[in-house]
Amino acid sequence: MMRFGTQMRLLTMRLFMTRALMTLSLVALGAAPLAAQQRSSVMSAAVSTYNAPGTMRVSGALDVTADREIGGDVAVLNGPVSVAGRITGTLVAINADVRLLSGAVIGEHVIVVGGTVTREDGVSVGGEIRTQAELLFYTIENDRIVPEERGVDWRPHWGGPDFEDRGESYTDLFFVAARSYNRVEGLSASVGPRIRRPTNWGRVQVSAFGVVRTAEPVRWDRGTIGHDINADLRLGVTNGLTLGARAFDVIDPVESWQLRHTEAGLASFVLHRDLRDWYGRHGWEASLGGRLGDEVSLSFVGGSERWHSPRARDPFTLFRGDQPWRANPNLDLGKVDLTSIRLAVDTRQRVRSPWLGGWFIDANIERGRGTIARDPGFLTVVPVPEEVNYTRGFIDARRYTRLSHGTSVNGRIVAGGWLGGDQLPLQRRLSVGGPGSVEGHDFRRSPYDTDVFTCGGIALTSGRATLCDRIALAQLELRQEFNLDWLRSDRHDDWWRIGLNTRGAWVVFADAGRGWGVQSGGPGIREERGLPPLSSFRTSIGGGLDFGAIGVYLAKSTSTGREPMNVIVRLGRRF
Repeated sequence: MMRFGTQMRLLTMRLFMTRALMTLSLVALGAAPLAAQQRSSVMSAAVSTYNAPGTMRVSGALDVTADREIGGDVAVLNGPVSVAGRITGTLVAINADVRLLSGAVIGEHVIVVGGTVTREDGVSVGGEIRTQAELLFYTIENDRIVPEERGVDWRPHWGGPDFEDRGESYTDLFFVAARSYNRVEGLSASVGPRIRRPTNWGRVQVSAFGVVRTAEPVRWDRGTIGHDINADLRLGVTNGLTLGARAFDVIDPVESWQLRHTEAGLASFVLHRDLRDWYGRHGWEASLGGRLGDEVSLSFVGGSERWHSPRARDPFTLFRGDQPWRANPNLDLGKVDLTSIRLAVDTRQRVRSPWLGGWFIDANIERGRGTIARDPGFLTVVPVPEEVNYTRGFIDARRYTRLSHGTSVNGRIVAGGWLGGDQLPLQRRLSVGGPGSVEGHDFRRSPYDTDVFTCGGIALTSGRATLCDRIALAQLELRQEFNLDWLRSDRHDDWWRIGLNTRGAWVVFADAGRGWGVQSGGPGIREERGLPPLSSFRTSIGGGLDFGAIGVYLAKSTSTGREPMNVIVRLGRRF
């Protein structure tokens, strides 16, 4: 018996270690896009200030004594930096820590990449203090910094002497990156070569990835193998035209705007809770557009694709593996020709432009024409293919407004749905509710009143698609930063050591939203003209702590008192 008990403990320990290693692997692979976005946000501001013609550049330690004043912007490489005097512009420190002593005055912003900020009482900073803990890898060309692309993705290379990873140019003959984790694909990974070459007239980028899915059963078919091939051409170094082409056979979410890919993947892998529905896309598209730097782009996209409806499989999960997955809904099948106009604006890094900066907009209008077989719902009939011609729009607009140092008010409006023509395919319907939208209400659950989250779909029957023709959502949050230096034992001595960001933020927020039908839906759901009554919107309030990479929040419904309080963990900011 003792031997049997020892063997059982060993098996339990091995299982625990296996699950822990898989969790760490998924985090390392799946969190890469989020981490890259957070790093690039501070890095781009630091690099642009360093490369500006009027910036004073210092290599090595900089000590601004109490009787010294420096006019304009200052950028320091490989510090450390100590300031007791005055800098009238922005202070940038790259791969260096910054110490702001009592009496120090910074006229504008403090931007630190690869270091931390220690701030004593009596320091005045006219703008924001923004930090990135990771080091910046760079080369210097003509007195300008050129960042090197070094991500956290697992990227084995067999390029021999042709391999190049300098600045914005690279050749990866074997690139591996996680795409998602969900109940349809399991862990989905992209494998294959990619090449990017900047030129004096623009940039060329090509990738040819095979898509491998790990969910059982693993076979040599479309359920396991797909592809995603891209080619992009930029004409113009900063501003100019863009040309693109893509051929694909992928599984995509019906809605992806509520949660980041990493959050949705970890919820599936760890908690056995897939918060998305999935459909298959097989086809091609081509695009023509224009861009203003990396902040504004407008593109026209046309293509043709065939849709199919994959089934939920049984991929491994860390917990609740003995429970069945929520069924992936039956979606519409067929071939559609798509044309769209897409607008992207991101001026969140314009630290010197209070009116032009602080915006994020993702908007598109899509026209679809083709032949689809609609899901008959509960009817046991064979769906009959029909011609479809529809127009759909969507916008996600966010505004980030700084009130004072460390205090900001951020707002978000999401709206979209049917604009004209035939009834939308199920792949283009929308929903609200749960993490990422009205967070005081659970995901796709409306047991107490009319279902205005999915308009009578999956909230009533597991495996039914969402049915809302339109949605509207408003989110507002107030953020106040606070310092965590008291957690550090080295705050009085080894302050120059590069470490983690020691700033967090209190966040309080309010959400309001609902969906409705235009061409379908019963009482309380259908609204053919304009917005439904504001009194019919579902609302919630909440608050929590945001530590940068992770945030923990409590949210409570204010429109339905019987809803329990939700505890929500988010990776990165709420929006």
